[in-house]
Amino acid sequence: MIRIIYRIAIMALCLLPGADMTYGQAIQFDSSPTIRLPQQGEWQFHPGDSIGWANPGYNAQRWPKRSPQLNLMENAALWESGRGWFRKTIRFHTLMSDSVVMTIRQFGTSEVYLDGKRVATLRPAHFDKGGSQRMIAFVPLQIADTSQHVLAVRYAFRRDPLYGSSIHKAPFQLDFQLSDRATTELVYSQASSAALEYLIVGVFGVLSLLHLLFYRANTTQPVNLLLSLTMLAFSLIFLIDRLEGEAGTLTIDSLLVSVLWILVNVAMGLLLVSVYTYLGRRQNWLFWGIIAVLTALVAYSTFVGPIPGSIVWLPFALVIIDYIRVSWLARRHSSDPAARLPWNSLKFSLFAMLALIGLVLVMVLVSQSSENENNLEWIAVPIVILSLISLFSVPIGLSFSLVGDYARTYQSLRQQLDLVNRLSAQSLAQEQEKQQLLASQNVVLELQVADRTAELNRSLSDLRETQTQLIQREKLASLGELTAGIAHEIQNPLNFVTNFSEVSTELVVELEEEQQKASRDADLETELLGDLKQNLQKITHHGGRASAIVKGMLEHSRTGTGTKQLTDLKALADEYLKIAYHGLRAKNPNFNAQLVTDFQPEPAEVEVVPQDMGRVLLNLYNNAFYAVWQKQKTAGPDYKPTVWVRIGHCIAESTPTQNRVSIILDVRDNGAGIPESVEAKIFQPFFTTKPTGEGTGLGLSLSYDIITKGHGGTLSVESEEGEGSTFFITLPARSS
Repeated sequence: MIRIIYRIAIMALCLLPGADMTYGQAIQFDSSPTIRLPQQGEWQFHPGDSIGWANPGYNAQRWPKRSPQLNLMENAALWESGRGWFRKTIRFHTLMSDSVVMTIRQFGTSEVYLDGKRVATLRPAHFDKGGSQRMIAFVPLQIADTSQHVLAVRYAFRRDPLYGSSIHKAPFQLDFQLSDRATTELVYSQASSAALEYLIVGVFGVLSLLHLLFYRANTTQPVNLLLSLTMLAFSLIFLIDRLEGEAGTLTIDSLLVSVLWILVNVAMGLLLVSVYTYLGRRQNWLFWGIIAVLTALVAYSTFVGPIPGSIVWLPFALVIIDYIRVSWLARRHSSDPAARLPWNSLKFSLFAMLALIGLVLVMVLVSQSSENENNLEWIAVPIVILSLISLFSVPIGLSFSLVGDYARTYQSLRQQLDLVNRLSAQSLAQEQEKQQLLASQNVVLELQVADRTAELNRSLSDLRETQTQLIQREKLASLGELTAGIAHEIQNPLNFVTNFSEVSTELVVELEEEQQKASRDADLETELLGDLKQNLQKITHHGGRASAIVKGMLEHSRTGTGTKQLTDLKALADEYLKIAYHGLRAKNPNFNAQLVTDFQPEPAEVEVVPQDMGRVLLNLYNNAFYAVWQKQKTAGPDYKPTVWVRIGHCIAESTPTQNRVSIILDVRDNGAGIPESVEAKIFQPFFTTKPTGEGTGLGLSLSYDIITKGHGGTLSVESEEGEGSTFFITLPARSS
């Protein structure tokens, strides 16, 4: 019974400072009263095998004392040899009226001898076939006196392959019980042990799930995720510990022990990370040193061997010490009540652990002074309770801290909600007052809106009238430029008519003088008449030319009906190019520019409104000549102002029966170009880059409307500042 209490205390303390991982078995409970035995005659052990060692007369005083509940690896002689003998002296204090059985829970095989006589041979069913080495047996005894007897156990086990470097298996545990209660008490003991461990597994599992749900609800608090992983690690520790206690082979036991040791160190590391994260502490060199120690111990136990008992407690002590340090600093430097919760839970755990250590010391002292170990059963319950309190206080205290945070957050939100409700009520009352004020002001506002609407209508009418005047002004400006160009064109034939008329007058005077002479020169008269006839023909030719120009001017200046006519675009473009050029030269006689036309040989007849298309071409030509003229003022002598006009065709749509062909007209200059910042605005009404008084900003706007809206074409521009601009006119497609 003392051994069972020891295992309970050690298992409960396995995750606290000073813990000893030697006993990694599942927690065992045995509340039934065993047969009272004296404390004299402790177990003695000797490796090897000799049947004479079962003789009660054999002197085994020199054998070392070794408990059969000691881990196989800790009994080095047994671990090396694989077999050995355990001896112990027993005697009953009183005569037993009922039959007595020995309850043996063992790992391996054994033969039990009482006073040199073999009373039982215990061997698992599949021991020799690589099966389980774990078994439970009941061995009846026939002892009817209170004399001293020698109990000897011949023990052996099979060396199964190991996955890790550590195992936690004891050879056997032997208890004396009454035969009619042995089975019941064994079942009760194992059921109580399993119930307690599964309860602990469930508690930590529920805490892990709760923290995971908290994290899913608020991912801005990673400490919930860390605590969820910590609680999951603790839950798996007790679950694997339970499974490891039921393992039937050393192979499975070594695997479970390795996983168990890894989970213990991971759980302690996660617990430390959680408190650092929760309290907002920076992870310093001490933190990383502890993590390095935990990692080194995991590697050592997995690949080298069991951790020596003298240092196994060190990493856990370091974790708790740093936990205490961080909690103390948070409590000392923070006025937040939440910072005190980990510290309070830690104090509670420390007090429980101190009380547990005191009870264990009392248990040891009583066990050494009492001859009956059943007197110690009353200590088992408080030891278990204090062990669980010490175990749960630290991680659950940190969980309660987070729950407290949520509670305070909820209380704060509740107060804010009440405040919002009060403010909403006040706002509703104020809103009702505002509605009354608004109702009284609506009439005034409606009157003001009516007045403002009337003013806006008048302003809109004035704006439309102004816009109409500006458009008319632009048209008059275009007509003036057209008139100037035409006047310059008319001036040339009129000069010829005037000059030939003067020459003809001189020829008539000279002919009259010749006719008055006494001796007339017939050849001279014939020559003078020929010259006169030739001059009259030239006068007629240039007069016809002037008449054609006037006729064209009248035709193009006439207000049209907007009816589209089949027009030769080449002739129209060439005619307005000359008119625009001579119009600018009429204003600036010193201006000269090169005119380059590139008309493809295909016919360029298209249905347009000639007057409107003429205005578009005149605007584009005037802008091009203006651009090269302005650049000429600042450019060097090598600069040659040039304006290019190109007319071509492109296939807009192709079908098996016909092609839809569009006509493209390009007007390009090598002037100053258009800045990129204003290139997108040039087709907007009233936008101009010319100085004040030299442009209205309506020329390109009207041209854009004429091409896009009036003729269904497109008008676009490409420009490079400092190099020149190109305007593209694409007229609707026609069949070919």
